[in-house]
Amino acid sequence: MDGDDDNEEDPIRFSIQDIDGSVHMKNIHPSFLPKFHGLRLEDPGTFLFEFEIDCRSYGYLLKTQKMRFFEATLKGRALKWFMSLGTNSIRSWNDMQKIFLEKYKDHDLKEEIFIMNQRKNESHEDLIERFMYNVKREKLHHLRSNTLKTLLLRTIRDE
Repeated sequence: MDGDDDNEEDPIRFSIQDIDGSVHMKNIHPSFLPKFHGLRLEDPGTFLFEFEIDCRSYGYLLKTQKMRFFEATLKGRALKWFMSLGTNSIRSWNDMQKIFLEKYKDHDLKEEIFIMNQRKNESHEDLIERFMYNVKREKLHHLRSNTLKTLLLRTIRDE
């Protein structure tokens, strides 16, 4: 009976081509994983940067480890999108990054700076840092200084 199991077709087809089945992965509690939901306000570039840092901290230095770890970080819409990819459509970590960024790079991030608000318990310094990060990311540094100041002042919480 066990021999028959090897011949059965797996109903779940994975998008990642399993090149090396001998890759050792640590058992990490899901609450420690970074998460990407595919929401408009999530920045895929920042997520990949933070993902790389997490991989290093867990000792996942091999690209095959990163590919396996990446799948576990996707939630909601992003996971549905990922699972809809064709079988073995991702053959390398570079493919994974490219496909992911192509899918999520077109989020309408240019609007984010116009709807930003200071978060509860966020210091003014942290707000300004986040604001400036969004100005740079959204390539809005061409706006006049007075316009940027007005946008920043609108983000500050009244307490």
